[in-house]
Amino acid sequence: MRRIGVVSLSVLALGFSVPAARAEKSLKAGEYEITTEMRMEGVDRSMPGSTVKHCYTEDDVKDLKKIAEQGQGRNRDCEISDMKTTPRGATWSMRCKSGAKGTSELAYAPDGYEMTMNMEMPGGPNGPMKMKMHSKAHRLGDCGN
Repeated sequence: MRRIGVVSLSVLALGFSVPAARAEKSLKAGEYEITTEMRMEGVDRSMPGSTVKHCYTEDDVKDLKKIAEQGQGRNRDCEISDMKTTPRGATWSMRCKSGAKGTSELAYAPDGYEMTMNMEMPGGPNGPMKMKMHSKAHRLGDCGN
């Protein structure tokens, strides 16, 4: 269960940072409130959602891959690949040293974004465990207000 927690935290951190993709044209720098819900396949109890605030600077919104990699925090055990961007979104794959792998899809607008991430983690009691995270964010205003 500990490995799931570490991977989940890495994935959550990644999910909070990735939406800055190609933001100079679509997503504005500023403070965002991000609500994330997570479901694990085969788990009959619900997991509580979380809400955090994050400030995206002008520099943050310039390089999706850099932001995605930084979002892993100190663990840095996941590699981002197959990144594709459009004027209103992005998709990518990731593979972690722990054996976890997944895909993400992001749609954004100037004042917010929605992201869905699907992960598969090895080592569950009945085989691989699947997790789906959905995040919604909206811009609150400039950073520091």
